Amino acid sequence: MTAARDPGTVIGTEHEPAEQHLAYRRTRQNITALVAGKPDVDAAGVPACPEWNVRDLVGHLVHICESFVALEESQIDLRPSEGVGLDRLLDRWAALDGPLREALVRTPELRRRILLLDVFSHEVDLRVCLGVPVAPAGHPAFAGALDLATMGFGLAVHGNELPAMRIRTPERDWVVGEGPPTTTVRGSGFDVFRSLTGRRTWRQIERLRWSGQSSATWMRAFTWGPFTPPAAEVDPVHGT
Repeated sequence: MTAARDPGTVIGTEHEPAEQHLAYRRTRQNITALVAGKPDVDAAGVPACPEWNVRDLVGHLVHICESFVALEESQIDLRPSEGVGLDRLLDRWAALDGPLREALVRTPELRRRILLLDVFSHEVDLRVCLGVPVAPAGHPAFAGALDLATMGFGLAVHGNELPAMRIRTPERDWVVGEGPPTTTVRGSGFDVFRSLTGRRTWRQIERLRWSGQSSATWMRAFTWGPFTPPAAEVDPVHGT
């Protein structure tokens, strides 16, 4: 079973460990620039992660990075981030850059891609929370994160025994599920990505451009892995 087929695009270097490390580093640096030295932001709530504030979000990312490295490097001290201040978390995260680079080389591709999807998605969560413009098109983690999101969604389409569908953005095209697609959903790459990763409500997803069968047929597939559409809007639509 092929979860997502993208015959028009050749997978490039964004899936190589060295490129993934650079993409992760860029994302970490972006997040650090947004919050470092700004104690007034640490308690701000993150709408896309309603149980977290900014410090919690950064603590999550540091913990995930530590866990990723610790599976490869037993000498890494996997310490809880609870009670650790924001700037200390950022320092700890930066110190993991070298060990992470080495761990990525030894880690299976899928696990590396999940790490990148998580950190990129949370950078966007943070930008939305702080009202900072989102410009994913030139972000080195975006293409790989969108690819992985379509693959995970495709597994949900298959697992729910739903008809195949086409996902189309101005730059990319995927078919998910088995057989010929019976509908096409179109939107910007960013809006598609946020819809597939639990940041858009059912109503926002329905407002993507659907053709063919009713969008209602596929709505349950938008709940997959850790993702489910929120009850209330947490992320504005940037244009579909």
